[in-house]
Amino acid sequence: MIFSIFEGIGAAFMYVAAISCVGQYFEKKRAFAMGIALSGTGIGTFVLAPLTEYLIELYTWRGAVLIASGIMLNCVVGGLFFRPLNLKMKQEETENLDQNQREKSSDLCDSNVSRSQSCMDTLTNKDLVLTTSKSPPSCPNTTNDTRRKIWTNVYHFLKKLYTMFGCAMYLDIVYIFFVISNCFAAIGSVIPYIYIPDRAYEVGISKTDASFLLSVAGMANTVARLVFGWLASREFANPSIMYGISLLLCGISTFVSPFNDSHEFLVCYSVLFGACAGVYICLNAIVLVHFVGIDNLTSSFGNMLLFKGLFLLIGTPAAGWLFDETGSYAITFYSDGIILCLSSVLLFIGYVLNENKLKKSRETSNVLYE
Repeated sequence: MIFSIFEGIGAAFMYVAAISCVGQYFEKKRAFAMGIALSGTGIGTFVLAPLTEYLIELYTWRGAVLIASGIMLNCVVGGLFFRPLNLKMKQEETENLDQNQREKSSDLCDSNVSRSQSCMDTLTNKDLVLTTSKSPPSCPNTTNDTRRKIWTNVYHFLKKLYTMFGCAMYLDIVYIFFVISNCFAAIGSVIPYIYIPDRAYEVGISKTDASFLLSVAGMANTVARLVFGWLASREFANPSIMYGISLLLCGISTFVSPFNDSHEFLVCYSVLFGACAGVYICLNAIVLVHFVGIDNLTSSFGNMLLFKGLFLLIGTPAAGWLFDETGSYAITFYSDGIILCLSSVLLFIGYVLNENKLKKSRETSNVLYE
């Protein structure tokens, strides 16, 4: 349990940071850059599936986990190269702003001193007598001032949290549809990777051939990320449509996968599903930028992953429960295919709503300029 929690938190930190950095560094060819960056996941699926099985046989699961931890530590080295965009420019702007503020403060202090000196010179003894004869000013209510200061600080703190976590996006119906679609897609895209080998064992395929299915899916996943990442960067391409179609093909192929139990059929399914899942993962952040804008990428992507994780907590155990209740993986794959198709439908609804919103925004801008 502890291993799962800490591993999940660490993976989430790395994934959000990597996606955010790549997304902000590229604009015209952002999809292709994402495809290259995310191709490592497909390569890892292709290589690590048989490697992990070999390590477990050689060193038991404890030794395999220890070696996997050492491999994961190499991500720290990669993280050291992450830098904010235009860091030097931002530092120069900050230094110039601080210098201007210091100069303004100095001028203000000088003017106040001169004004105070001139006022003191014009005072007469009569004025001083009248001033001292007046009653002293009343003391401020320090308790009310303290409470007001505390509530002001609390308000500003909550406002910063509200902005930092992108809570305003929860009022955007387009973003809500995108998040729900991604939650269903997360369940649907993970379950086949978990249960493809077990389903192959169930129909009499050897352990080696069953593990090879994951490697085939990982290889197709990697190639699809590179190819469709490049295609999505072309002017004629529509990443949102490509994204939705890939989810739909994932759902249809998963739904029909129990129709045939031959090894050749399962290989074809693994290739098709792996490729379509690669397109979905590659274009996920690209479509999100199109829906919410590049400035909201980090917070919106992090919030989306939070809900995806919650859905996965329910979805993957539910898939195993279906097998326990039915004694077959057919119902699991049927249900998973329906979930993926539903994810595609929700994505297309969000896409239509977003296009209408952009159209109204352009019309409003045209009216204002006219």
